[in-house]
Amino acid sequence: MIASCDVEIRTEIRVDTRISSMEIIRYDMRKLPFIAREHSSCYCGLFKISCGNVHGFAEFELPVGSHPSDLVKWASVFRVLKGMELSQVTQFIQQHQELWGNERMLFLHEAVSNLLLNLEQGSTSDVMLNREEIRAFLMQYALTYYSF
Repeated sequence: MIASCDVEIRTEIRVDTRISSMEIIRYDMRKLPFIAREHSSCYCGLFKISCGNVHGFAEFELPVGSHPSDLVKWASVFRVLKGMELSQVTQFIQQHQELWGNERMLFLHEAVSNLLLNLEQGSTSDVMLNREEIRAFLMQYALTYYSF
């Protein structure tokens, strides 16, 4: 069971706390800099979840035998989160843990936690990432890309 992430979002945050978009990217691990050879055949990537201009990220690495044959189909279960308030997302994730499986749940939980942290930091500092810079870097190494 994944630990609960009951985090309150402070009311002074001036960002819409609805999920506005999500992206998942599978990398060509052989081309990424500084990757050890033993990881070059893994099914790895990055999941990004956003509330407006604030993003949460989580990397995933699945064992060779358990990787999905179709990343889009595998990740499409998360489409239901789009438009949902963050306060609803954590509860929804817990309700669907068994159905979605541990691999998906672990990195989704990490991405939402990272998004909550970035929303909190964004309220006191201007540390938001530029969308074009993020996309340019990720697309340089992408094998599969899905945006929803």
